[in-house]
Amino acid sequence: MIARRLLPRETRRQATAAALATALRPAFTLVELLVVVAIIAILVALLLPAIQSSRESARRTQCGDRLREMGIGLLNFHEAKRGFPPGCVDRNGRRVAWSLFLLPHLEQSETYALYDQQSLYYSAANRLATSVVIPIYLCPSTNQYTRVRDGDTTGDVNGNGHYDPGDFMAAIDYGGMFGWALSPVFGNGAMIYDQSISLRQITDGSAHTILVAEDSGRGTTMDGEWADGENIFDAGGPINALQNNEIWSDHPGGAQVLYCDGSVHFLPDSLDTNVLAALCTRAGGEVVEAPP
Repeated sequence: MIARRLLPRETRRQATAAALATALRPAFTLVELLVVVAIIAILVALLLPAIQSSRESARRTQCGDRLREMGIGLLNFHEAKRGFPPGCVDRNGRRVAWSLFLLPHLEQSETYALYDQQSLYYSAANRLATSVVIPIYLCPSTNQYTRVRDGDTTGDVNGNGHYDPGDFMAAIDYGGMFGWALSPVFGNGAMIYDQSISLRQITDGSAHTILVAEDSGRGTTMDGEWADGENIFDAGGPINALQNNEIWSDHPGGAQVLYCDGSVHFLPDSLDTNVLAALCTRAGGEVVEAPP
């Protein structure tokens, strides 16, 4: 028979104390766990708006940078041609767009070369060119797409499941400024039909006249493709009031515009329409205090 070794008394006492300490070790109760979860939820709720605001601020900055690039390209075009590109060359319905003429000045010469200016802008002959998505022409904040737009292109316009002329044309979130719709003078902006406007003709001042403005999220029925020459519009109402050939963006509180001097400005949607009208025209003779 094997005799059992007995632990020394002190060792047995220490083992008993350790067992009691383990048994009495505190743990989270259900109430404490719920309190911790609630605190974390409150912190997330407080931080999320700040994170979203930070992201929108970054997107708005990127949008402004893209407008500035367009401004540099348009001023380079003006330097070469002694005028800004026509808003739309509408001979025989071809509707050649200002945003096509701008491509060589945005390092998009290959796409420009693909485009056949003797064919209709929506024709099969121009399919390769017009389906090229131009990142500079897209606002990163755009999220409200009209029914006839599929992301960065028009998609399958009639929904028949195959390509037709005009399908899958790349979109643009910016439009050329044709003028102010409620003015008695038609085409009083800096981008009009079949005519190049020079800085000399912008007598209201290049720093007080809109050249390009946000008009985001539009589809094919709203002339929302960069290859469509009717991607020019005459504003006629407050900013962010109508998403169809008006100044519109998904930036909270306003929209960004490019002035004829190449500067970019954020116009609040509370801007007085009389001031907005003056900014949209090139030679109205108005004296206004334009937003900084």
